[in-house]
Amino acid sequence: MIYRPRSAGEALSQPGIRALLLLVTLVSLYTLYGSLYFYRDPLSIFFSEEHGFDRFYSATRQAEADEFLDAAIASPDWARANIGKAGPDPQICAVFITVGRIMEGRHYIESAVGSFLANMSRVEREAMHLKLFFADVPDPNTQHKSYAKMVAADIADEVFTYDSTLPSQQKDRKIKELVEFSKDRQNKHLLERKTVFDYAYAMDRCIQTTDAPYIALLEGDILLADGWAAKTLKNLRKIEHMMKDPKRRDPRKGQVEPGTPNTWLYLRLFNQERSFGWSGGTGFRTNNVHIISVIVAIPLLLILLLGRRQLPRHLARHLDGWTLLVICGIAVPLFTWLFFASGKAALIGAPPGVREEFFGCCNQALIYNRAHASALSEYMATASRRDSPGRSDMLPKQFAWDHGLARISAYPMLAQHAGRVSAIDTSNDEAKRVWSMAFEDLKPSRLARDHVKDVRELFGDEAVEQMRKQ
Repeated sequence: MIYRPRSAGEALSQPGIRALLLLVTLVSLYTLYGSLYFYRDPLSIFFSEEHGFDRFYSATRQAEADEFLDAAIASPDWARANIGKAGPDPQICAVFITVGRIMEGRHYIESAVGSFLANMSRVEREAMHLKLFFADVPDPNTQHKSYAKMVAADIADEVFTYDSTLPSQQKDRKIKELVEFSKDRQNKHLLERKTVFDYAYAMDRCIQTTDAPYIALLEGDILLADGWAAKTLKNLRKIEHMMKDPKRRDPRKGQVEPGTPNTWLYLRLFNQERSFGWSGGTGFRTNNVHIISVIVAIPLLLILLLGRRQLPRHLARHLDGWTLLVICGIAVPLFTWLFFASGKAALIGAPPGVREEFFGCCNQALIYNRAHASALSEYMATASRRDSPGRSDMLPKQFAWDHGLARISAYPMLAQHAGRVSAIDTSNDEAKRVWSMAFEDLKPSRLARDHVKDVRELFGDEAVEQMRKQ
């Protein structure tokens, strides 16, 4: 018998072939869509190394920040007349911690401070006590290119260094010790001892010099979104209301499930998508994709088989064995895997709101509850005396766990890590990956509207009118 291959028309008449071609078409279209819209999620198979860290809103915000700072430096009287400085009873004591970096052009701290103040209303500024901590030793004036400029600008409530604030009886000894910690950039543990002590010292400075109920510790290489101050003050009110829930109880070590503690340690203003992706990665057997596929495919197969019995013959023939194999044996596992492999942040994102979260990366922008700040500062100062102290972003998490304190995040995130040149032992490639994709999606016009709305809710119509005249 002579074998005669089927023509294309005959092949396409087979339901299984048509189902397979439809599946290939759908997957191709989804792949195109994913490459266009999911390329910035670092945990997605569609992530692009070339464009994943492209700047959108952060470029706009940095331009606003730099414009404000240049105007303030050119005319300090203009800045004081427009937004002034902290009032007698600030709500937040905010400290930028910065050290000099080997880099060209404008240093990060200048844009960071500009973003802190740009578009800020006078009433918001009165609620913020701003400090700049130049943590270089022994002499920030020669080690940090922005030091003299920021002192001359006179836009902060205090610019301080170790030399200007350490008690005289321990100043020389402590600065000498910190110089030793900073000397070898490849010695991870010595650098950690320095950064941990910097963090503790900055927090303690706020405690000793202000009565602000909240303390913001900010890295010197961030950008803050327009309206961040008013939005944060509103979020802090929500947290205090949240903590009054009668269902909550006094904190206990290790018991920090959401809705449990009646007090909190910090509010997070920055997070990266790498911190809240699917836990299993992109492999087919991770996230139990194979198990989920079976759980979905078997009931679906039974439904299709039952449905086929109820359909007229001319329709039922389209659900032959090969079609069922394509649907339940190929399509279901494939789309289940694609759901996880596309990236949680890209597909779902983080809904807006204030909520407790255990996860989160880094300490670029954290606002602490003063009630626990003194104990945390001492905890970190003690850690800095150990040969292996731990990292400054992990110690507050451990402190929260040990004391049963809630950790809060507010979405959308209001801070972005803009640093590409690391000040510590982190490689520059890793530094750029500490990045918020969601921050880049913020819209300036929406932020401006929300800023006015938040100022009105917090301070009234008069504050909004004053803000518009600035």
